[in-house]
Amino acid sequence: MLPEAVCNRIHANHADAVKTLSRLIGFPSVAAPQPQDGYPYGKPAADALDFMLHQLEELGMTCTNYEYHMGAADWDASLPQHLGILCHLDVVPAVPSNWKSDPFTAEIRDGRIYGRGAIDDKGPAVAVLYALRAIRESGIPLRKNVRFLLGCNEENGSTDLEYYMARHAMPPQVFTPDGSYPIIHLEKGMLRLQFTKATADPIARFSAGTAPNAVPADAAVSLSAAFCGTAEQGSQIIRQGDELAYKGIAAHASTPESGDNAITGLLTYLGSDSAFADCRALAELFPHGCTDGSGLGIACADTESGALTCICSMLHVENGTLTGCVDIRFPVCTTKETVLEQVQAAFAAKGFQCEALIQSDPHHTPKDSPFVQDLLAVYEEQTGTPGECIAIGGGTYVHDIPGGVAFGMEYPGWDYHMHGDDEFLPLEQLEENTRMMAAAILRICGA
Repeated sequence: MLPEAVCNRIHANHADAVKTLSRLIGFPSVAAPQPQDGYPYGKPAADALDFMLHQLEELGMTCTNYEYHMGAADWDASLPQHLGILCHLDVVPAVPSNWKSDPFTAEIRDGRIYGRGAIDDKGPAVAVLYALRAIRESGIPLRKNVRFLLGCNEENGSTDLEYYMARHAMPPQVFTPDGSYPIIHLEKGMLRLQFTKATADPIARFSAGTAPNAVPADAAVSLSAAFCGTAEQGSQIIRQGDELAYKGIAAHASTPESGDNAITGLLTYLGSDSAFADCRALAELFPHGCTDGSGLGIACADTESGALTCICSMLHVENGTLTGCVDIRFPVCTTKETVLEQVQAAFAAKGFQCEALIQSDPHHTPKDSPFVQDLLAVYEEQTGTPGECIAIGGGTYVHDIPGGVAFGMEYPGWDYHMHGDDEFLPLEQLEENTRMMAAAILRICGA
């Protein structure tokens, strides 16, 4: 169990932790897609990194700034490298008009701190910082080094991590509190594909989807000829002359069954007219309501990682050229090479070209590894509830780090509005997670 002295220091420093998180939220650290102001991800991200490294230096940790791609803080670099804790300081954009308060000015109400990054991933970074502070102030020695890593581009491709790993090896054990409890040990592989065709379908314009990793809620088409289909209009179809639209339900590509894909809904409707041969072909490859890749012949599943998921996430037609995007999350029972070959064959049979944009193998750390078992034991001790390993369709910050896992900070059953409006973190959970991080550090690196 966590030493009483550490628990007491965490509680005594809680108000300071809240102030630190409030200041950190104040940096609008949305990573710039191109270098700005002499910084790889822009000045706000650089300022956030400077702020955190200063806090860590004040604890007596040895800090290194890797050209504002990533920062590192070592507990004691003379000790054997062992544990890496990986957080990120960049955040997704926010639309201030959709928030009840300024997303980049922390506001506390009803026992929660609101602000962009509160749960993803500035709150977790502050929890790690104050866990380290409590251990240091309690005078408890560590026998192995902890390296706290702070990145600035997780939300936009993790080039920060690529930059760092090209220069330094990761510690033998790495976790990121940028996921969910109890522990994420398996992440499906991912294929992102683009398909194209010069189409003769009477479409002046087709527009649907703005993100390659999301089920689109809206699809609209302008026709260049009268529609003569037999499909019923239905409540989701809106038709005004030669303009048609489908209203669906958005969802993340990793959980597409919770959405209603507007692209496939509209394709199915258009495909009932023989003049829309390419729409019909796509509707056969992506049957409406089907998310397991059956239409492409790639459906598969295993007991540990679950079923393959597949969506058509974007589709545009302009000047007679049809372009679309496919997002596939596949389990460990298959390979990216096998899935790609099957998909390309299915598209070719319909006259479409198809190429891979992103290919990523599954990430799998065995449940019975000592590292995983240590973290599960920490979770059970701190929460009093059974710990278990979980598999996800999304990817975490450790996807490309062998042996890495995601450990926290989202508790089961909570919706923290991550990436959404009014993102928050309960203040009570900030303190609970600080204890969790301290317990993990001491179990893995303690004397």
